Amino acid sequence: MNSKLFISIIITAVLMTSCGKNTKSDENSQTEGHYIEISRTQYESNKMSFGEIQKIAFDEVIKCNGSIVSKSTGVAQISPSVSGLVQKIYISAGQRVTKGQALFELTGNEFIELQRDFAETASQLKRVKSEYERIKSLYKENIGSEKELISAESEYKSLNAKYSALKMKLQYIGLDASTIETAEFKQSFQVKSPISGFVSQINVSIGQHADQQTNLAEVIDVQQLQLKLSVFEKDITKLSPGQKVIFKLSDNTNQTYNATLNTIGKTVDDVSKTVQCFATINDMKSANFVNNAYAEIEIHTKSDIVSAISEEAILKSEGNSYILSLAKEDDKNYYLNKIKIEKGRLMNGNVEILNKVDVPKVLIKGAYNINIE
Repeated sequence: MNSKLFISIIITAVLMTSCGKNTKSDENSQTEGHYIEISRTQYESNKMSFGEIQKIAFDEVIKCNGSIVSKSTGVAQISPSVSGLVQKIYISAGQRVTKGQALFELTGNEFIELQRDFAETASQLKRVKSEYERIKSLYKENIGSEKELISAESEYKSLNAKYSALKMKLQYIGLDASTIETAEFKQSFQVKSPISGFVSQINVSIGQHADQQTNLAEVIDVQQLQLKLSVFEKDITKLSPGQKVIFKLSDNTNQTYNATLNTIGKTVDDVSKTVQCFATINDMKSANFVNNAYAEIEIHTKSDIVSAISEEAILKSEGNSYILSLAKEDDKNYYLNKIKIEKGRLMNGNVEILNKVDVPKVLIKGAYNINIE
């Protein structure tokens, strides 16, 4: 009986030892099965490459919308100083003009009457001035009364003021007052551009009557265009002059342009809840910017150094993000580990990694067609 018990114990011990070896062997097999294998042929044909997780400067970005607008000194609304009929139009929309260039030619009764009034006033002023000087001279010799002197002086000064005002008006519309004074009247006058720039719009046609409130045309100096930003109220405290601004235009979202924030508004719009800010466009020659063009804008408020990797290196599975690290290699294959990461910000094709990942080499190119399920 004791002999049988002894044999039974020995058999049980042998079986347990055998079981233990098989379990260990299974665990090793399972560990090996966790690797994702890619052959060297696959590596070469898919143009894969390994790299490292980089330390990159990431900017904190505020996104907003805006538009290209002109500075107040860079846009001119052209109106005539004297009412009249549009006789000639010398320009077309989109044309470049220089300061002082003739844009329109007008004529009309008011213009003719202005010249007549000036010529008559100039003639009267000569007579009144002569009379005033005569009376003034007599008064100094105690001939004539003070009352006569005051009356003559008053009439002279009043007429001289009228003369000066009419003369300035003629000079303002570009006429030579000295020729008008001799009754050499002009049939028409020209309206000239006060700034150099491009004609953005023409609002009148030949034969149309125009007064001082009529906007004949608009001229914009494209060298004075700037970027207007509509920034949400909650982001205003993060802004300061000098910050980098990157923007895209709606007609070409693949091209980016640089600007520098220079003005931060102080009023919140009741409807949009945004504050108007302005930025200087750094290189006006980099594009053919136009007034009122819509822009998508990023304001870079601060920068910090973070761990990041190329967006191409990240694979997704079941709602999570992974990278593939090199565990080992042999003559035929590479063996990769799947490492879960927490994604942060995206900038210039690089993704911020929020969790701590310490691996020497990562597959950074060609990972897109590897099955990680």
